[in-house]
Amino acid sequence: MNKNTKILLLILFVLSIGFYLVSKKPWRTASKDAKAFSIEDTSIVTKIFMANKLGQKVLLERNAQNQWFVNGGVLAEESKVKLLLSTLHDMEIQKPLPPNMHNTAIGILAVRGIKTEIYAQDKLLKTIYVGSETPDQTGTFMLIEGEDEPYSIHVPGFIGYLTPRFFLSEIKWRSKLIFDVPAESIAEIQIDYPGNSASSFTFSKELYKSKGFVLNQKGEEFLADTQEVKMLLHSFEQKFAEGYYDDSTFTNHERDSLFQLTPYCTIRLKQVSGKEQHLAFYYKPIGNNTKERYDDNGIELSIDPEKFYVKLDNIEQIASVQEYAFRRILVQANRLKAKRN
Repeated sequence: MNKNTKILLLILFVLSIGFYLVSKKPWRTASKDAKAFSIEDTSIVTKIFMANKLGQKVLLERNAQNQWFVNGGVLAEESKVKLLLSTLHDMEIQKPLPPNMHNTAIGILAVRGIKTEIYAQDKLLKTIYVGSETPDQTGTFMLIEGEDEPYSIHVPGFIGYLTPRFFLSEIKWRSKLIFDVPAESIAEIQIDYPGNSASSFTFSKELYKSKGFVLNQKGEEFLADTQEVKMLLHSFEQKFAEGYYDDSTFTNHERDSLFQLTPYCTIRLKQVSGKEQHLAFYYKPIGNNTKERYDDNGIELSIDPEKFYVKLDNIEQIASVQEYAFRRILVQANRLKAKRN
């Protein structure tokens, strides 16, 4: 082997090693700024639209009162919106992906990616595609729209991936707040007990203010206890559901079957403004998480005494509420009657 051949082989060897180190070493620096995917000032964000290839989509919008709504009218869970906004602000490029993972990431983003558009008023600030977790589960595949290079994105100090924060289920975004009506804003309350009609009643602000009466289930007037009425009226502020059951918990058939049952109680609340809310409470069977499973005689209960299923008038899903939280609302007519001396 002559001298020139040896030199040529040496050069090729050095170039090969150099290419390998550049392409494979995990500590190579990213070509983009670490904060390229983030939103510097999330206080200006007014709208976030997310969608995937399966047709699932969700729209989050902020109104002038700084309240967030999902899909054009349903109040959103504030804590979940704050988490999404903080994620958009804090996330950084963890590392560029090695060449052998490029096609895998692109495939994942193309098939399962969540297209996320972030707006300030009508101005589109950024569009990113959010994929699944990286193999080490410390980062999340993401791609900026219009670019070819995906990256591993993370939030410094957080161990895990970010995809669960970009969910597309409206029910999961929905606020758990059911009632938040001040006493002075209540015009009417109608509470019916289908299995015990004698306990049903109707409160009318106009009738109560003029005569101090409440109506029983027959529409007959009875003198009401001032303190009990006051307690009832003040019970419609800051009342929350424990949570909602989505389609993964109840099928449409199971949900429809529940709603066809006779409810334990129905509530109609009318505000002075004219806005009305309707709720139906259903018994909830004993479950694995039920704490109070036996009655005073040691007999196992069939109905959970601590919780109810609830159907809201503006949602075709099932909510769960704690009996303790709604105890002062679920009063019966006898409780409201003035006590005789």
